[in-house]
Amino acid sequence: MNSSNPFEKDSKDELDPFPLADALNHTILMHRDVHFGGKFEFMLDYYRNAGKGSIEDLSIDAIEALEAQEIGMQTDLAGIFLTGAEAERISEAKDAYKKLRDLYETPSAQNRHMRLIADLILSEEDEPAQEIAAIVAERGVIVPALIELLRAEDFYDPLFPGYGFAPDLAARCLGKIGDKRAIYSLFESLGEGDFFNDDIALHALKLIGEPAKQFLLKVLHTRPLNMDNERAAIALEEFKDDPEVATACFQMLKELDIKQNEILATYLILACEGLVDTPYKVEFEALAKNAALPKSIKQDMRLVADRWKG
Repeated sequence: MNSSNPFEKDSKDELDPFPLADALNHTILMHRDVHFGGKFEFMLDYYRNAGKGSIEDLSIDAIEALEAQEIGMQTDLAGIFLTGAEAERISEAKDAYKKLRDLYETPSAQNRHMRLIADLILSEEDEPAQEIAAIVAERGVIVPALIELLRAEDFYDPLFPGYGFAPDLAARCLGKIGDKRAIYSLFESLGEGDFFNDDIALHALKLIGEPAKQFLLKVLHTRPLNMDNERAAIALEEFKDDPEVATACFQMLKELDIKQNEILATYLILACEGLVDTPYKVEFEALAKNAALPKSIKQDMRLVADRWKG
């Protein structure tokens, strides 16, 4: 682990000596110890007020039940139920908090940008508009720090500062700044989180505009075909109204062995909406009627053609 970098991790797996213990209880104890100072009362108050970091699967009833169990046993349940690997993960998350807070202990011109990043991560606002605006105002000089946060695997974990939202916020800032240096990292982040995470990264690429579009078109046409081609096609849906993008995707679709690459073909089709004002519109509609195409592909193509009809 790079001890100078609060955005990196190094963890190990360990067998759970209590296999019958509820996994949700393990999660509750870990989050209690990291985010709430080991106090059930603080955690319950936070969840009753629907704090930003509340996890949907952790119900108030479950937290209260675990608290009652701990009171009845008169001992810290974390010491009984958590594995060594889980305890180590708690230590790593606490250390990440400490490194962020240390930035405020010794404020300087040198760590000003990192303090702005810390403000963003530690904000309890669902929409930290003020923190985002302060970062975006720094423009290109803060982009490397935002990219570092976007690429930090730990900060996708709700156990760490920011409750798993920090990379999304970094992506939003990068999109608003519009610096082309962020393109590759935004592209690489696709698939790291859930669909919501991907939507934010995709929108950020769209905001960067032409440089992002050209990068994605280049990746789309790389060989041999792999997941990067699919991710590029997904991202190009953000530019589907652009005739250049729609044409490039249609040309690739025609050259593709569709039966062997149905997933990629589907993404290419969805990016073809911009063909409506091009000479390829009629050719697309004719291809959609090809009996040799898989049924799902023909349905997707007809869906696009139907949209053209209003």
